[in-house]
Amino acid sequence: MINLSRKNQPRYLFKLSVALVSFFAFWFTAVVAVMVAIGCIYGENVVTYGVMIGGFALFFIGVAVIYFLEKMLYGKYVDALTAKFEKDFAVIPFEEAERILKERGVITETGFAVGDGVFGEETIPFETALFYLETEFDGNAEMKLCVYSMGENRNKAVYTFDGAMLSFLSGKETNLDYNEEIMLLRRNKREFAESISKSLKIFEWKFK
Repeated sequence: MINLSRKNQPRYLFKLSVALVSFFAFWFTAVVAVMVAIGCIYGENVVTYGVMIGGFALFFIGVAVIYFLEKMLYGKYVDALTAKFEKDFAVIPFEEAERILKERGVITETGFAVGDGVFGEETIPFETALFYLETEFDGNAEMKLCVYSMGENRNKAVYTFDGAMLSFLSGKETNLDYNEEIMLLRRNKREFAESISKSLKIFEWKFK
């Protein structure tokens, strides 16, 4: 999948997508035009066949070069994301994580703080809270944790998702096990980095 958004990927992957688009545009306009012109002039001639072989050879060589560059640069990006997640989601003691979240006003003794409700502070009880992640790409992946109550269809609160939050959820009895994405982050940060960056692989749809 070709991604031409500057905001949603590192500069080197953006440049690779531009290079692929430029190469296809060049080949389908200039090279195909030359092959057609030679065919019209020389007909079924050794010159025509030579030009066609050269044109298609150029196409496959160009695609192969970009493919191997993509594998190398994509691996670099996954390595960078993995290192970021290892740092941002390092495990800390449960008590420390709980203290940090309380100081932020994220949790109370009974649940996740939503804010001032009609009758005072509203909370989402830990035992009924459900979670999903929102990931924003801007070179690096920044994540927010959306929390909603069981039986509801929309999130009631959005928090910064970091090591303190993950460490707290890992040590607290919640419905965290139902969220495969967060469980993957906790279990294998490299696999998580690969899973959320698959949309940037421009050759994934063609090479399995």
